[in-house]
Formats: sequence, C-alpha cells, structure tokens
Amino acid sequence: MLISKSSYDAGDILTFKLVNGDEIVAKLVEQTDSAYTLDRPCTVVPSAKGIGLMQSLFTGEVDQKVVLDRNHVMMHVATVKDIKNHYLQTTTGISLVI
Repeated sequence: MLISKSSYDAGDILTFKLVNGDEIVAKLVEQTDSAYTLDRPCTVVPSAKGIGLMQSLFTGEVDQKVVLDRNHVMMHVATVKDIKNHYLQTTTGISLVI
C-alpha cells in the first residue's frame, strides 16, 4: 500500500483508490488501524467537461457515515485543491471563491 501520510486529521478531504479500481473522495470523520469512517463519499467519474463527482451510495442516507475497511484501499492521499473545492461544492452546495 502506498502511504503518503501516516495520519490525517478529522475533517480532511481525502482521495482513496480502492482495490476494485474505483476512486472516491470523502471527508474523514475518524481513522483506526482497520478502517476509515467517512462522510459523504463521492465516486470520481470522467466526463466531457473533466472530472466529476457523484454520490457513491445512491440508496443510503446522505447523512449516515460510511466505514471503509483498510483492506479495500490500495492508495490514499490528501485531495488536490481543485477537486477538494469541487467536492465541497458538490456536497454542500456552497460555491467557493477561487
């Protein structure tokens, strides 16, 4: 597993590459030795206009936290600024001034 930072802070926006090839962006709630607890995970999808984000769980409660087992994560890193801003706009509806 590629590790760029051994510990993140609650509230950090992170990008995860999963073993099935999916890439997700989410706000970290908590991390343990075995899992990450995430808020509002979004799957990265390519589009004609660039990278897009869509809700990862269509039928789950939006406000319910999601637990991601570390065994399903190949890589993780802090999300780049542009995608972080896009994530915050997608999940909160607030447009950030860049």
